[in-house]
Amino acid sequence: MSPPCQPYTRMGLHQGSSDPRAKSFLYLIDMLSKMSFPPTYILIENVKGFEESDTRNTLVTQLKNCNYNFQEFFITPLQLGIPNSRLRYYLLAKKQPFDFKVSDSKILYYIPCSRYIQRSNDIIKILNNEDSDSLLSNINIRPISDFLQDDVDYEKYSIPNKTLIKYGKLFDIVKPSSRRSCCFTKGYHRYVEATGSILQLDEFLDSDQIFNNNQINSSISENTINLILRLKLRYFTEREVASIMGFPKDFSFPEEVTLKQRYRVLGNSLSVRVVAELIKYLLLD
Repeated sequence: MSPPCQPYTRMGLHQGSSDPRAKSFLYLIDMLSKMSFPPTYILIENVKGFEESDTRNTLVTQLKNCNYNFQEFFITPLQLGIPNSRLRYYLLAKKQPFDFKVSDSKILYYIPCSRYIQRSNDIIKILNNEDSDSLLSNINIRPISDFLQDDVDYEKYSIPNKTLIKYGKLFDIVKPSSRRSCCFTKGYHRYVEATGSILQLDEFLDSDQIFNNNQINSSISENTINLILRLKLRYFTEREVASIMGFPKDFSFPEEVTLKQRYRVLGNSLSVRVVAELIKYLLLD
């Protein structure tokens, strides 16, 4: 289950169970004790912040009352070598007498018995936002270039000059050689700040230097505009976002789904590879 995250996001109002969008999940929690055949296994995903909410407290109390064993996690795709920092809270639960291979009441920063999820002090420091750029060099993470399409219609995904001038300093800009990207949200391609990274095709120019050393305003000079354009900034395509999130190569959208809708559903989706590893652990006897 992946209940609405808005009641728990860092940019939200932190209303938790008081938020109307939490009602559907609270209803399911309540129904758990009334089911004739409750599920044997449960997997729940949400944003970091859910673990501190009253909804989480209601959930774990109900799980205990209904005789479930459970474990909680913070996992990011970075731990799978994927260059994306989509940190999420996960909870796994098993109906007794089933139990987990590793007993630990604390929130785990790794998946026990996983061959792929990297467990290291560097990962924990990154999850805690400690000097992540330098720490990434110590971890085996694939470059962004591994997830890019070869033939992209640059004009379709390029960023309008007006947006570059007004919001360029707010972009999280990565290059094909980069080994990280920000979490892609449902607002990607529509909003600028905190919705996902922007791709800089030019590997050599320093975008920070260009945006910080030039006066970027409505009366910007033609030379500065040309300098910004040399960065070759564009949005990640929806196919590239899907690849970074772990969707298979043969995944595609129906033709009638608009670009806005595609980004929206991807932003509301899950990291496929992370969830796959969690399910493997959940089903271990």
